Amino acid sequence: MINTAMPPAGFYRGEVIHARTRPTRHEFRYNVDFIVLDLPDLSAFAAAKPVFGRNRFAPISFHDRDQLVPSPDSVTALDRLNHVLVQAGRPTVTSARLVTFPRFFGFGFSPVSFWFDASSQSCAPLLLEVNNTFGERHIYHLSAEVSRCHVIDKTFFVSPFNATRGSYHVRFAPFDGRFSARVDLEVEDRPLLFTTLRGQFSHASRWSATTAAARCLASGTTALPFIWLQGLKLRKKGLKPLMRPNSVSTDTLVSEPPRTYKRHQDH
Repeated sequence: MINTAMPPAGFYRGEVIHARTRPTRHEFRYNVDFIVLDLPDLSAFAAAKPVFGRNRFAPISFHDRDQLVPSPDSVTALDRLNHVLVQAGRPTVTSARLVTFPRFFGFGFSPVSFWFDASSQSCAPLLLEVNNTFGERHIYHLSAEVSRCHVIDKTFFVSPFNATRGSYHVRFAPFDGRFSARVDLEVEDRPLLFTTLRGQFSHASRWSATTAAARCLASGTTALPFIWLQGLKLRKKGLKPLMRPNSVSTDTLVSEPPRTYKRHQDH
């Protein structure tokens, strides 16, 4: 369940854990830095300037256009969220809490983002946003019920080693100074893949932003190379990659493939 005291806006240092159970066992983990944002108000990050920026180049930056429906940065992330909610026949919200991966030095890949309704007392979950390495983005709607495991059909091609079938089981741990979300994939009522994102909170400041940026300089700006390396290891273990099917779900959005940042695009 989710604690009504959702993780406060700020920086998080943690890890992503992937564990496959079949047809061959494979587990890996990597360290990550991610952020939690209050939308539309980003005042919590004012102390992190100029290391942190919104819709501009900075060592760490958040760009509205990286979220949900493709449109210019002038369309805020909260407006995008409400557009998605209206399209699904759901009520709009006045504020939201977003857990996501920022850009580091202009480059970024956010495999998953979690959206919560910050205008409700329970901070109910709203959306699970997933990006694949083929430049596509998909939106899963989560039930507004707080104390439950969210079960959703898998309708989006993420990994070439997993077919587009089965169901995701999404769980959030109570906040106790850490954010923790677990997304399990079950196929034919049997566990196939366990994925966990968790991290320890630190207040947004120039120091916390600088140390996060320095860590990414030392280890690489995104997890993409690490993900590709794990794909090579799975092939070595005998798993054959699947062909990517054409997107058929209306909740799948085509976005720009991950690429190097070009500064002139933000002017």
